[in-house]
Amino acid sequence: MNSNSASALNFSYLLLDFYKTLNINEQELVVILMIDHLRKQENEFITKDELLLKMNLSEKEIDQAMTSLYKKKYIEFSFDLGKPSTSIKPIKKILYKKFEQSIFTEEEIANKKETLQKRETVFDFLEKTFGRQLTPIEISRADEWINNDVEEDIIINSIKDSALSNRLSITYIDRLIIKKMKKEDNSGNAIK
Repeated sequence: MNSNSASALNFSYLLLDFYKTLNINEQELVVILMIDHLRKQENEFITKDELLLKMNLSEKEIDQAMTSLYKKKYIEFSFDLGKPSTSIKPIKKILYKKFEQSIFTEEEIANKKETLQKRETVFDFLEKTFGRQLTPIEISRADEWINNDVEEDIIINSIKDSALSNRLSITYIDRLIIKKMKKEDNSGNAIK
């Protein structure tokens, strides 16, 4: 999941939904939420002293929670331009990954990777054959082939046939693909 789509998700919601599966206790949970709250208020470096001012937990409880979160690699402390900072980016990355895994099965994730690989192969071959970047219409048409589960071999062979015929156009390639798919269907093979 890229950072743009991840930022659209509500961090607090995800944290409350998944904290138990991440082996986070309620004290650690509230410390993470408070760090997030303070970071949103432009506080870069959050110490136990700042947390003590805002929370009902004891100094020892806050210390234990922060140490545990640091050891679990859910929070980190760093120096940016010589200034100390506290970050919850590690837990955010983990939560977004968990969320992605919860909505997509392993098979769906594998299919998505396979589709992306197929798309890259087809687009690279088209651009290489055409000797230029594809137009938006050509991209859209090629995406349709991929989304309609046209076999990669049929697409690549149709592009090759188009080049051999000196008829390099997306429309001609599309006709060749349809023709090959009909031929496969008539020979008893299933069309994907």
